Amino acid sequence: MQKTHAFAILAPVPEMHLISGLEAIALQLDSEESDQLPKVAFGSMDFEVFGEVEKLRGGKAVEILIYASHAKGDQPLQPEATWRGLYIGSVGSRRGRYPGKAIFRPKSTATDSPTWAVFWEVQELERLKTPIPIKSLKGKDKKANYQTRFIPEGPVLIECSGYTRGA
Repeated sequence: MQKTHAFAILAPVPEMHLISGLEAIALQLDSEESDQLPKVAFGSMDFEVFGEVEKLRGGKAVEILIYASHAKGDQPLQPEATWRGLYIGSVGSRRGRYPGKAIFRPKSTATDSPTWAVFWEVQELERLKTPIPIKSLKGKDKKANYQTRFIPEGPVLIECSGYTRGA
């Protein structure tokens, strides 16, 4: 799948779901029935944002930077994106639950209440070797970078030029 460079996404995901997401990928790689690239599905109520992403991406994958929310241990004073992946699409929920196979959801989400409006799917989920300060990122079509202590409370569209993959 080709990747767009017109924009990227910055989204918060609880750290435990990111770690569990890596386990979901490992299970898919070990499974003989999966004939596609492994992916992980995360829930969100921000269907408007993902609707806009779907309009803008033209069927291409979108780079996504992830802020690990609810992380254990000391957090830096200046928030950082510490994970990345490739957004490959979103699907509407079915009564608040993911309509796809359970193998694509992190096991840590099993106790979540069925309240999500949309599920966004990511391939190539990985922890960044070098975190990217959120203050170095700029919202899509915005003139200035995010404030020093900006913490995303939901997914936002960002400019691609503010960072390099794996930076």
